[in-house]
Amino acid sequence: MMGFLTAFARITLDMTVVTLIIMCLPGFPPYTTFEKFEFSPPPPWTGMLEPNEKLNLVDRLFENELKGPESFAVKDGAIYTGLMSGVIVKIDPEALTFEPVAKIGEQCQEQHEEYKCGRPLGMTFTKSGKLLVCDAVFGFYMLDLDKKIEKNRIMDSKDLDKVDYKPLLTPDVVLNGSQNVVFNSLVVADDDETVFLTVSSTRFPLRDSLFEIVSDPSGRVIKYNLRTEETEILVTDISFANGIEIDPDQQFILFCETGRAKIHKYYLKGEKSGQHEIIAENLPGLPDNIKLNDNGNFYVGLISPRIPGKPHLLEIMGPHNWIRKFLSRLISMVLIPFKTINSILPNSVTLKFEYWCGNLEPLAHLAPPYGLVVELDGETGEVLSSLHSTNGAVRFVAEAFVHDRWIYFGSPYNNYLARIPKRLRYTSHQKSSAGVTLGLLNDPEPVELPSPSI
Repeated sequence: MMGFLTAFARITLDMTVVTLIIMCLPGFPPYTTFEKFEFSPPPPWTGMLEPNEKLNLVDRLFENELKGPESFAVKDGAIYTGLMSGVIVKIDPEALTFEPVAKIGEQCQEQHEEYKCGRPLGMTFTKSGKLLVCDAVFGFYMLDLDKKIEKNRIMDSKDLDKVDYKPLLTPDVVLNGSQNVVFNSLVVADDDETVFLTVSSTRFPLRDSLFEIVSDPSGRVIKYNLRTEETEILVTDISFANGIEIDPDQQFILFCETGRAKIHKYYLKGEKSGQHEIIAENLPGLPDNIKLNDNGNFYVGLISPRIPGKPHLLEIMGPHNWIRKFLSRLISMVLIPFKTINSILPNSVTLKFEYWCGNLEPLAHLAPPYGLVVELDGETGEVLSSLHSTNGAVRFVAEAFVHDRWIYFGSPYNNYLARIPKRLRYTSHQKSSAGVTLGLLNDPEPVELPSPSI
């Protein structure tokens, strides 16, 4: 018995010493700080948040043919989106076909090679037809796709005569003493020269997003002028700044703070011009992208729902900054030999290990399968309606994008593009949109429920 107690005491002492070294050793990665934070209690899932099954039967387009169609832009009826492979594709929503049109990075074989193939996220077209893209690896770019489809570049050709790639802001540019490491989303004002962008992190690359989420925030919102090339930082200290949108009257912009489940409003005009405030801080999930919809309101994709009765991991860890610091340093310590090997003799095994240790995707898959989108009033932040996938038919919803008669649901992790007919938002009648599309089901006019007031 005494031998067991002696061994237990020795193990406990050793673990305590290792813990103290990990916690207190100065200059140890990750190079950031950890303060306490708490989430506001999530709202009850009643009223406009009452669970429904409107996303339980969705079209899954191009299943197993693409991964990570997260954010969308439209030109001449076609939908453009970026994929996990770094390729930007053009989708014909009627013929249900897609083709690659551009790639800012190089050709790569697997997801862990993100550092060289890039990751296009937010995108939009200017009035002149140029495609503005936030690539989370390579920065903020302007692409001219009008010359012709660049098939050769997809095969790792650098023929710039086919697609013009113009870098506007890259991660190596220092603003106010820090770099814009992860460009995420953007929106263009009506003047067609003012661009508002979110930077998710000024400390960590996309593959290490876990460290940004659990540490003190470093994200920000910036303004860029396409004509003068001037840059201005508008808001700082945002925990994984994500989707951004401008209201139709150009009075304000809304942007998502994923790491703290908040929506911010930044005023562009009026008495509050230059000020920002939080208009939603008790969202029923972590917001990803935000998009203006056809009702004049804003759809917010909740990439990680805060399901009632199931505490969210960030809610649990938020107040315990020492735990977050210990785990972050422990992971960093484990990664040191792998990073060393990758800097000398990179190989797929060590590169994959380094990539997945700091990536958010494995954690996302630990959550219950549930999809959720909320519709917000841009003035008040009030939830006006919600779309649920209680069976996880579509999950990890980053963006809800209305185009023509459809709502498309983007996701960084799904290997398909989900959509429903937009008129099914307000029906009490459940039907597979795929069955309607393919003519497999009769399509009587559904009973319309009152739409939310604008």
